[in-house]
Amino acid sequence: MVKKKYIAPNLITAGNMFLGYLSITESIKNNFNMAIWFILLAMVCDGLDGKTARKLDAFSEFGKEFDSFCDAVSFGLAPSMLIYSILTKNVPGSPFIVPVSFLYALCGVMRLVKFNIINVASSEKGDFSGMPIPNAAAMVVSYIMICNVLETTFGLTIFNIRVFIAISVISAGLMVSTMPFKTPDKTFSFIPKKLALIIILGLLISMYWTLNYSVFIISYTYVLLNILTYFYKRFGSEEEKDEDELTEEFIEVDENEEKGE
Repeated sequence: MVKKKYIAPNLITAGNMFLGYLSITESIKNNFNMAIWFILLAMVCDGLDGKTARKLDAFSEFGKEFDSFCDAVSFGLAPSMLIYSILTKNVPGSPFIVPVSFLYALCGVMRLVKFNIINVASSEKGDFSGMPIPNAAAMVVSYIMICNVLETTFGLTIFNIRVFIAISVISAGLMVSTMPFKTPDKTFSFIPKKLALIIILGLLISMYWTLNYSVFIISYTYVLLNILTYFYKRFGSEEEKDEDELTEEFIEVDENEEKGE
């Protein structure tokens, strides 16, 4: 008998997969705008199922695996089909169509497998090894969104198929990289919580006008901040590295003293 507390988060997760499935059907029909909207709605479900599970204390290994399989459809296969359809429309017969679209799907699935291996079902949210797959999907779809809105609003045609291919390949590579990515709340921790709440409310109120811009800005800023943090920590000054090592040594000494060693 399945406990009632597990039903709600798993239903939301199933909704995530259903929206991903609908996105795939729209990509097949070359209805790119609807395909993008279904992926964005799947992201909402992906955020809600975790919050619901934490609220109900309904974490389980089944839920973790189920969530990953659904993410593979909504943020792996659905964007992959979108990439395939857009490339087929813009550069028909190109030898890059299948490799680029499949590479994204492959890296997405590999990223989720790696996540499941190194994580256990828990209410604690740690940092990621490699870019989270929802943000990879956001990178792909938001580029199309920002190009569409700039063309319809200002008459600017900035969509470039080479740039789109590059974004697809880069997002795929970041997913399977070992580069650490902080959770969004840690990445944007420099924004005061009260101000962040106001910004979120403002985006929700003016969603129709700002969504095309905000998804692009947030997804790419998230990537840029984490990449800059990674290289700063890795190639920072030797003085800072020495200070970090001394801090770690002091922590170890304090821990040993507490243990009476």
